[in-house]
Amino acid sequence: MALAALMAKQGDAVTVFERHPFVGGRCSAFKRDGFTVDFGVHMFSRGNSGPHGEVARRVFADLKWITRDPSCRVMGKTDFNFPLNINPLHRQIYLARKLNVAPRNYWGVFRLFRTLMSAREIAKHDPVLLKDFISGFTNDPAVHLFVNCVCQLYFAISYLEASAGEFMWCFSRMFKNAAFGYPRGGCGRIPESFRDALVKSGGEVKLNQSVDRIVIDKNCVSGIIAQSGFFPADMVVSNVGLERTIALAGADWFGDKYLEPTKHLSYSNPYLTIKYALDYPIIHYPVVFYMPALPSQHVFDYVKKQKVPEDPYIFMPVPSNMDPSLAPPGKQLVIAGTAAPKGASDELCHSILDSVHRKICSLFPEFSKTILWEMRTTRMDVGKLTLHPVGEAIGIAQTPSQVGNLRPHHLTPVEGLYLVGADAGARGIGTEMASASALSLADALAK
Repeated sequence: MALAALMAKQGDAVTVFERHPFVGGRCSAFKRDGFTVDFGVHMFSRGNSGPHGEVARRVFADLKWITRDPSCRVMGKTDFNFPLNINPLHRQIYLARKLNVAPRNYWGVFRLFRTLMSAREIAKHDPVLLKDFISGFTNDPAVHLFVNCVCQLYFAISYLEASAGEFMWCFSRMFKNAAFGYPRGGCGRIPESFRDALVKSGGEVKLNQSVDRIVIDKNCVSGIIAQSGFFPADMVVSNVGLERTIALAGADWFGDKYLEPTKHLSYSNPYLTIKYALDYPIIHYPVVFYMPALPSQHVFDYVKKQKVPEDPYIFMPVPSNMDPSLAPPGKQLVIAGTAAPKGASDELCHSILDSVHRKICSLFPEFSKTILWEMRTTRMDVGKLTLHPVGEAIGIAQTPSQVGNLRPHHLTPVEGLYLVGADAGARGIGTEMASASALSLADALAK
């Protein structure tokens, strides 16, 4: 949707085909009993200063942002308010103390944060595992736990799998911008605002129109076949992921050299969520970030072993604390999320969410008494939305072999066929990576 709005603004004739009756995919929202509820579990690391804000400015989209300071409450292994801006030295000292970093490790931790914030030589660190990178500065267990949990929040994989360069890129921009926030009107306002801008520029959105095939003639795109027939085009941009794009176009057009790496792609973990409608406010923070009291390397063992965590990692935004209009007067909307194994059964997904629910009720003793209703989203629900069988939270995982120049490019071997979205041509966190991909491709096509 971001790319469509950008291209229409540049003067192209653009039509978007959307399988659902709404736009946004994972970044969509729905209404229930006066609540505006996100499908996923969202906050946005760079807010108006990031790629969503840049797209909105270029296409004159009506997208407004809300920030809070402190930005969240860290709970679990430690308990403190996390400030919005950690650039000043005294804030970094505060953070080290609140994380319970051993004083003897302060110098190594200080060097680590300065290196992360400076974000120099990103490409040099792309092939390095994040855990190994952190260990080069400090073995302090509190820092390792914190970085591992933040990594799972950023990329939906642990720091035993993630690229250090990718983490450095995202961490530096998040904390330099100090714009961590949430869109007014809910996460669905991001794609909706881009859609509105697209229509104003003369573009068209066809809802409830799944694409059945990308039509290619002599290695050149000629259009698409959707539910209502054939639509000619001299350019097709796919955001359904690399593997599904190849399936829609036909693998024979791509060649073995292009196809071989796609056979070895790995994907991010799924995220499971519980959405709570509360009768009155219980949680007074914009976000709760719960770090389990476990050794850093074992926090996400349950994901690898396909088990239920005894002490689950939880990321829990409270959207109505950011924007009260998202809940009826006097009510509260809470969305709790956690990582899950890629092949988790429905039974395992619900057992993991049971563990999350118990933990929330122990953190906030009055919580269970205020619940008006709750809804759960499992990896199967995400799979139905995206048609990706893994049900992953983001897409192609940001591992050392799948970031930077090694990430799939916008261009494909088929003339006129391009890729956009979190899987192609960008760095970043979740939906921000998707908008960054749109900006990158729009700029390339404009040239």
